Amino acid sequence: MKAPTLALLSLLALGVAPAVHAEEGAAYYGVSIGELEYSESGGFIDDTVSSWRLSINYQFMEHLGVEGGYGQSGDIESTFTVPTFPVGTVDLDFHAEFSRIFTIRLLGIWPFDNGLSLMGGLGYSQQKFEFDLTDGTDSISGDEDLNTPGYYAAVQYDWERFAMRLGYEKLDFDDNGRDGTETMLTFFYKL
Repeated sequence: MKAPTLALLSLLALGVAPAVHAEEGAAYYGVSIGELEYSESGGFIDDTVSSWRLSINYQFMEHLGVEGGYGQSGDIESTFTVPTFPVGTVDLDFHAEFSRIFTIRLLGIWPFDNGLSLMGGLGYSQQKFEFDLTDGTDSISGDEDLNTPGYYAAVQYDWERFAMRLGYEKLDFDDNGRDGTETMLTFFYKL
Protein backbone atom coordinates (compact mmCIF):
# COMPACT_ATOMS: atom_id res chain seq x y z
CA MET A 1 0.00 0.00 0.00
CA LYS A 2 1.41 3.39 -0.92
CA ALA A 3 2.29 5.86 1.84
CA PRO A 4 -0.31 8.54 0.80
CA THR A 5 -3.07 5.91 0.87
CA LEU A 6 -1.94 4.71 4.29
CA ALA A 7 -1.88 8.28 5.63
CA LEU A 8 -5.36 8.99 4.22
CA LEU A 9 -6.79 5.81 5.75
CA SER A 10 -5.20 6.74 9.10
CA LEU A 11 -6.87 10.17 8.97
CA LEU A 12 -10.22 8.57 8.15
CA ALA A 13 -9.87 6.15 11.07
CA LEU A 14 -9.06 9.05 13.38
CA GLY A 15 -12.16 10.88 12.19
CA VAL A 16 -14.44 7.90 12.85
CA ALA A 17 -12.85 6.89 16.17
CA PRO A 18 -14.40 9.73 18.23
CA ALA A 19 -17.93 8.74 17.16
CA VAL A 20 -17.32 5.09 18.04
CA HIS A 21 -15.39 5.48 21.29
CA ALA A 22 -16.35 8.95 22.56
CA GLU A 23 -16.88 7.66 26.10
CA GLU A 24 -13.23 6.50 26.35
CA GLY A 25 -11.51 9.80 25.57
CA ALA A 26 -11.64 13.21 23.98
CA ALA A 27 -11.62 14.17 20.30
CA TYR A 28 -10.05 17.42 19.09
CA TYR A 29 -10.39 19.03 15.66
CA GLY A 30 -7.77 21.66 14.97
CA VAL A 31 -6.36 24.23 12.59
CA SER A 32 -2.70 25.26 12.74
CA ILE A 33 -0.72 28.16 11.36
CA GLY A 34 3.02 28.44 11.60
CA GLU A 35 6.45 28.67 10.07
CA LEU A 36 8.55 26.04 8.37
CA GLU A 37 12.32 26.52 8.32
CA TYR A 38 13.95 24.58 5.48
CA SER A 39 17.59 24.43 4.43
CA GLU A 40 19.88 22.35 2.26
CA SER A 41 23.63 21.81 2.51
CA GLY A 42 26.07 24.49 1.50
CA GLY A 43 23.68 27.30 2.43
CA PHE A 44 22.34 27.53 -1.14
CA ILE A 45 18.77 27.02 0.05
CA ASP A 46 17.75 28.46 3.41
CA ASP A 47 14.26 29.93 3.84
CA THR A 48 11.50 30.31 6.39
CA VAL A 49 7.96 30.10 5.00
CA SER A 50 4.41 29.98 6.28
CA SER A 51 2.64 26.65 6.77
CA TRP A 52 -0.81 25.42 7.79
CA ARG A 53 -2.44 22.17 8.94
CA LEU A 54 -5.86 20.71 9.59
CA SER A 55 -5.86 17.97 12.21
CA ILE A 56 -7.97 15.30 13.81
CA ASN A 57 -6.76 14.25 17.24
CA TYR A 58 -7.96 11.67 19.70
CA GLN A 59 -6.83 11.38 23.31
CA PHE A 60 -7.32 7.73 24.33
CA MET A 61 -6.24 8.19 27.93
CA GLU A 62 -5.09 10.99 30.17
CA HIS A 63 -1.47 10.48 29.08
CA LEU A 64 -1.77 9.11 25.52
CA GLY A 65 -3.12 10.55 22.28
CA VAL A 66 -2.82 10.15 18.52
CA GLU A 67 -3.01 12.89 15.88
CA GLY A 68 -3.41 12.99 12.15
CA GLY A 69 -3.09 16.02 9.92
CA TYR A 70 -2.96 17.41 6.42
CA GLY A 71 -1.20 20.63 5.44
CA GLN A 72 0.98 22.61 3.07
CA SER A 73 3.81 25.11 3.13
CA GLY A 74 4.34 28.43 1.42
CA ASP A 75 6.89 28.98 -1.38
CA ILE A 76 10.50 28.24 -0.48
CA GLU A 77 12.70 30.58 -2.53
CA SER A 78 16.41 31.07 -2.98
CA THR A 79 18.78 32.62 -5.51
CA PHE A 80 22.39 31.50 -5.76
CA THR A 81 25.34 31.72 -8.13
CA VAL A 82 27.17 28.68 -9.45
CA PRO A 83 30.36 28.49 -11.52
CA THR A 84 30.13 27.38 -15.17
CA PHE A 85 32.69 25.72 -17.41
CA PRO A 86 35.15 26.93 -18.56
CA VAL A 87 34.94 30.36 -16.91
CA GLY A 88 31.99 32.31 -15.59
CA THR A 89 28.96 32.04 -13.35
CA VAL A 90 25.21 31.73 -13.68
CA ASP A 91 22.48 32.90 -11.29
CA LEU A 92 19.88 30.25 -10.47
CA ASP A 93 16.43 30.86 -8.97
CA PHE A 94 15.02 28.04 -6.86
CA HIS A 95 11.30 27.80 -5.98
CA ALA A 96 9.73 24.92 -4.07
CA GLU A 97 6.86 24.03 -1.75
CA PHE A 98 5.57 21.15 0.28
CA SER A 99 2.30 20.85 -1.63
CA ARG A 100 1.08 17.97 0.54
CA ILE A 101 2.00 17.02 4.09
CA PHE A 102 0.23 14.05 5.73
CA THR A 103 1.20 13.52 9.37
CA ILE A 104 0.45 10.86 11.97
CA ARG A 105 1.80 11.34 15.50
CA LEU A 106 1.73 9.47 18.83
CA LEU A 107 1.64 11.90 21.76
CA GLY A 108 2.62 11.54 25.39
CA ILE A 109 0.65 14.05 27.51
CA TRP A 110 1.55 15.40 30.97
CA PRO A 111 -1.46 17.40 32.23
CA PHE A 112 -1.42 19.76 35.20
CA ASP A 113 -4.41 20.78 37.35
CA ASN A 114 -4.45 24.35 35.99
CA GLY A 115 -5.39 23.37 32.37
CA LEU A 116 -1.81 23.38 31.12
CA SER A 117 -0.31 20.26 29.48
CA LEU A 118 3.18 19.41 28.26
CA MET A 119 3.44 17.08 25.27
CA GLY A 120 6.09 15.07 23.51
CA GLY A 121 5.69 12.83 20.54
CA LEU A 122 7.04 10.81 17.66
CA GLY A 123 5.52 11.23 14.24
CA TYR A 124 5.74 10.27 10.61
CA SER A 125 5.11 12.59 7.65
CA GLN A 126 4.58 11.82 4.01
CA GLN A 127 5.32 14.94 1.95
CA LYS A 128 5.21 15.91 -1.69
CA PHE A 129 8.05 18.36 -2.42
CA GLU A 130 7.59 20.24 -5.72
CA PHE A 131 10.47 22.32 -7.09
CA ASP A 132 11.49 24.52 -10.01
CA LEU A 133 15.04 25.64 -10.83
CA THR A 134 15.61 28.28 -13.52
CA ASP A 135 18.42 30.42 -14.89
CA GLY A 136 15.99 32.94 -16.42
CA THR A 137 15.90 31.12 -19.76
CA ASP A 138 15.73 27.40 -19.10
CA SER A 139 14.08 25.65 -16.18
CA ILE A 140 13.90 22.24 -14.58
CA SER A 141 10.80 21.20 -12.61
CA GLY A 142 10.00 18.10 -10.65
CA ASP A 143 8.58 16.63 -7.50
CA GLU A 144 9.75 14.22 -4.86
CA ASP A 145 7.87 12.09 -2.33
CA LEU A 146 9.52 12.24 1.09
CA ASN A 147 8.87 9.98 4.07
CA THR A 148 10.06 11.73 7.20
CA PRO A 149 10.08 10.88 10.90
CA GLY A 150 9.54 13.80 13.25
CA TYR A 151 10.18 14.64 16.90
CA TYR A 152 7.58 16.84 18.57
CA ALA A 153 7.32 18.97 21.72
CA ALA A 154 4.43 21.25 22.71
CA VAL A 155 2.64 23.10 25.46
CA GLN A 156 -1.18 23.26 25.43
CA TYR A 157 -3.81 25.10 27.45
CA ASP A 158 -7.32 23.63 27.68
CA TRP A 159 -10.64 25.33 28.32
CA GLU A 160 -13.94 23.46 28.45
CA ARG A 161 -14.48 23.15 24.67
CA PHE A 162 -11.38 24.82 23.23
CA ALA A 163 -7.64 24.38 23.47
CA MET A 164 -4.62 26.29 22.20
CA ARG A 165 -1.20 24.72 21.59
CA LEU A 166 2.26 25.96 20.70
CA GLY A 167 4.25 23.12 19.11
CA TYR A 168 7.69 22.56 17.66
CA GLU A 169 8.65 19.70 15.35
CA LYS A 170 12.07 18.62 14.12
CA LEU A 171 11.83 16.87 10.75
CA ASP A 172 14.41 14.13 10.17
CA PHE A 173 14.86 14.06 6.39
CA ASP A 174 17.48 11.31 6.77
CA ASP A 175 19.57 12.46 3.86
CA ASN A 176 22.71 14.49 3.98
CA GLY A 177 22.23 18.20 3.86
CA ARG A 178 18.49 18.67 4.38
CA ASP A 179 17.15 20.20 7.56
CA GLY A 180 13.65 21.24 8.60
CA THR A 181 11.81 22.48 11.66
CA GLU A 182 8.24 23.66 12.05
CA THR A 183 6.73 25.88 14.74
CA MET A 184 2.91 25.87 14.88
CA LEU A 185 0.16 27.62 16.80
CA THR A 186 -2.90 25.35 16.87
CA PHE A 187 -6.49 26.08 17.86
CA PHE A 188 -8.64 23.07 18.79
CA TYR A 189 -12.35 22.45 19.22
CA LYS A 190 -13.14 19.51 21.53
CA LEU A 191 -16.16 17.23 21.10
